[in-house]
Amino acid sequence: MADGCCQTTVCSGKQNRVLLHLTLLQTGCFQATLRYQGHPVSNGHFNIIVLSDEEKATVDNNVSRSGVGVFFEGYLYPPSSPPSVSGQQSPSSASPKEDRTASCNGSSLERMKKPKKVYFYISPKQLSIKEFYLRIIPWRLFTFRVCPGTKFLYLPPDPLHGLLSLQVDDGLQPPIEVSCKDRNVMAATFTRFLHLNIGGSETFHDKVAFFQKELKNIHCKKNRSKIILRVNRHSLLESSLRTTRNFSVSDWSKNFEVIFQDEEALDWGGPRREWFELICKALFDTNNKLFTRFSDNTQGLVHPNPCRPSGLRMKLYEFAGRVVGKCLFESCQGGGYEQLVRARFTRSFLAQIIGLRMHYKYFETDDPDFFQSKVLYLLTHDVTDTDLVFAEEKYGRGGQLEKVVELISGGAHIPVTNENKIYYLNLLAQHRLCNQVREEVEHFLKGLNELIPDNLLGIFDENELELLMCGTGHIAVQDFQAHAVVIGGSWHFREKVMNWFWAVVSSFTQEELARLLQFTTGSSQLPPGGSPPCAQAFRSLDPPPMVHCLLLTPALTSCVYPHMTRMRRCTTC
Repeated sequence: MADGCCQTTVCSGKQNRVLLHLTLLQTGCFQATLRYQGHPVSNGHFNIIVLSDEEKATVDNNVSRSGVGVFFEGYLYPPSSPPSVSGQQSPSSASPKEDRTASCNGSSLERMKKPKKVYFYISPKQLSIKEFYLRIIPWRLFTFRVCPGTKFLYLPPDPLHGLLSLQVDDGLQPPIEVSCKDRNVMAATFTRFLHLNIGGSETFHDKVAFFQKELKNIHCKKNRSKIILRVNRHSLLESSLRTTRNFSVSDWSKNFEVIFQDEEALDWGGPRREWFELICKALFDTNNKLFTRFSDNTQGLVHPNPCRPSGLRMKLYEFAGRVVGKCLFESCQGGGYEQLVRARFTRSFLAQIIGLRMHYKYFETDDPDFFQSKVLYLLTHDVTDTDLVFAEEKYGRGGQLEKVVELISGGAHIPVTNENKIYYLNLLAQHRLCNQVREEVEHFLKGLNELIPDNLLGIFDENELELLMCGTGHIAVQDFQAHAVVIGGSWHFREKVMNWFWAVVSSFTQEELARLLQFTTGSSQLPPGGSPPCAQAFRSLDPPPMVHCLLLTPALTSCVYPHMTRMRRCTTC
């Protein structure tokens, strides 16, 4: 279970949660992996830092100095270079131990000889790395937010100073490698600040409660009086944009009273809710060209349009961000104010909202056709003779080559090999899913962050963010079961194991059903027309939700893990 002496006990806790009690018999940093029936649990690989009583007291003292940064001395190593023309393995595909071993030989030894002496400052909001010129002039080299998006990769001691090392990666900046005498204390201080930032708990329910509490505190001094929105139903987007163009942040935090022209009536909540639903449809409907789908499927997930018409102004993306922020803000007020974002966003767009770096796995849900035709082929085949290079060709509507975009400097002359193909696919995801819509996303975030600070959004992952914005709706298990397609499996699997599976799923809450729907379809939202009393949304899903017998136990564990103990009791009857 862990690289060290340990004792473990598993018991069923409150709220159908599985609690793991782990006792480590020595201090240090350990790696642990949760497994169920021999298969690793999704997100079940984690690090454990065990501190001595003295080190724990130091961390407690660091955290108690809230608002005052604590600092540690250490060294910063220059970043590794990208893969060479000969197909040298990239840093992103090489393991830390392989990279550290390689650093003791050849040209890598040169960079290991010249680390910078730096100081690490950790405050409740950020981790800063600074150096001092002439020992008196501070210069900030890197800054990382203290949020779940900032990840630590723990490395062995460096060969020059013998200090414990770690890699810091926030998904936006290139990963950096540092070493520090008090690495474990520094990492524990960062983690304690992180837990405080997300309310002391990493469960979705607790994070939502913390998010709403903090958002209310931020806007508590703003006036919640009514403000009139007079809009035209037949030109809803244009009239809404025109009405709100001079609104300040305080105006957006007020209670909207919506009046549709030529439909004079008192707004007791109905016109307001209708306006939110209609404006979301107008903004995120692909017919308006502001957002698009990667496939011709009308149920595909929506993404900012990289080929938007030149007449569409960037102000529309800012307005879309403000509408989403307004929905989140209204939901924090509770009661009849709750507003959901009526959209099915791509995973990659949600990831960019919270500042995560792109990964080729996003293609599987966002652009399934491209994933099946290219990504999956490259992952499962030898690419030596494919003539692929680190560049992307862009063709016009007539099939003519318009330009070649290099994914890295000189990429048109760097071949893709079996050793660097993962690096290539990640760069391809960065280009297709992020770089092509960078300006659109930046304007969307500008509008969104006027009401919702980015550090509050950063406490969620991309799946949780969709649940926060779009809610769970109502998912009928009977409808789900009637239209799910089971792939593979013997008669025993289909007749018995699937019955056990659906028995467990029948006990799920709506939030857990939404997570299962995310896993099987890529989105927690059902197509329009699927809510009660119709409840036939799964019939219209294209493709239908699929359950693969070979993936059932290891892959769905992330969705049904709190219930796996019950499933296991069933399978042993």
